[in-house]
Formats: sequence, structure tokens, C-alpha cells
Amino acid sequence: MASNQNQFLDKFKNEFEAHFGSNITWKGGQSKNNVAAFKQPFDSCRNKPINSNERFELGDLSVILNGYLIVIEFESKELPLSNLLKYWPYLRGEFTCTPERPILLCHFSDWWSYATRRDLWQWTIEQMCQDSSLLVELQGKQFNHGKKGGRDVQESIQEAIDWISSFCKLAL
Repeated sequence: MASNQNQFLDKFKNEFEAHFGSNITWKGGQSKNNVAAFKQPFDSCRNKPINSNERFELGDLSVILNGYLIVIEFESKELPLSNLLKYWPYLRGEFTCTPERPILLCHFSDWWSYATRRDLWQWTIEQMCQDSSLLVELQGKQFNHGKKGGRDVQESIQEAIDWISSFCKLAL
């Protein structure tokens, strides 16, 4: 049986393609083209020797649409700040790769987690978006993936697609 994350991401892809079209190339996970690391790891907080294979995953799922990189992060439970913070050095050009287009970040979590964690996420994304040293624009939004928070998964996915649509207007 597929994990909750895989089930959710499959539903998201299906709804996204139904809305934006099926000619879409998805990437995600720990694949070689979806990871990055600091150019200079912080030796003082690492075991020796430093494992050169340690990398940050840049999204559980992503796709390019109308000039934006749309990134989906899925947390099965709470909303850990580290899965947002990793994008800050990436967007500032401090990782082994750099962003090439503006990013729309959809971060899904189970809203049973403390509201203060979601507040801190919101405060952090606002600070990141105001950072004048970002190489590309960033927009981000949290979404309840609908499990224990009482919302239907379909409703949460539709809310995210509507939000993405507000940036990625398709020419008819």
C-alpha cells in the first residue's frame, strides 16, 4: 500500500493535470536533479569525515508552469520549519545549484500541529520574501492536507491549485 505522502502527491498531480493540462513533466524526491547542498558545509557541526552525499531535497514534487517553478512539500504531520528554511540559502545562491525561475511553494501539513508552528512558518516566509538578496521571487503558502484537520483532501488540493492559478494565468 502506498504511503499517505505518495497517495496525496498522486492525487495532487491528477488534479493539477486536469486543471493545467497533461503535458507536464514532474520531478521530485531525492533524485540527482532535485537536491542541493551548501557550497561550503559547516565543518564545525558535522561528523568527520563529512559525507559529501548529504543533500537537501528541493521539494517532494515540482513542475515548471508559465515561467514558475511550483514546489510541493508534504509533511505527514506537523509543519517543520527546516523544510521551509532550506529554501532561503538556495534562493540566495549559497547552494551548489541556484534557482532559475520564480518559485511558488505549496507546503502541505496536517493542521493538528501547533498553530504557533504555522505562525512561525508564515513569519519566516514573509521574511524570506522580503530578502533583497534572493536571486528569484518567492511566494509561499501553507495548506492543510486534509487528514486530521477535518478538511477534505480534495478541497485542500483545489485551494492550492486556485492559489497557483492566481500566478500562472494560462493564455487561452
